[in-house]
Amino acid sequence: MSQRLRGISDEEASGVVKQVFDTSNQLLGRTANLLRILAHSPYLARWFLPLVAAVRQPKAGAVSDVRLRNLAVLKTSTINGCKY
Repeated sequence: MSQRLRGISDEEASGVVKQVFDTSNQLLGRTANLLRILAHSPYLARWFLPLVAAVRQPKAGAVSDVRLRNLAVLKTSTINGCKY
C-alpha cells in the first residue's frame, strides 16, 4: 500500500505548521511522518502533538515502560505491514 498523502517537508513548512514541527523537534527530537501528513490540517496537527508527547515522553507524563512502548510500536507496524 502506498502513501496517499505526501508529508510536508521542513522546507515547505510555514506558519502554524513550522511551529508544530519546531515543537515536535523540541519535545520528541524529530518530526514523525504521521505528524507531517497531519500537517495538511495544521490545527489538527497542533492538537495531536501534545497527545503523542504525553504518551511517548516520560518528561511529558508517559508512565509506561519505554520497552513496552517500543514493543507496541513494533507490533502495530508488523500487523499493519509497515515496510520501514
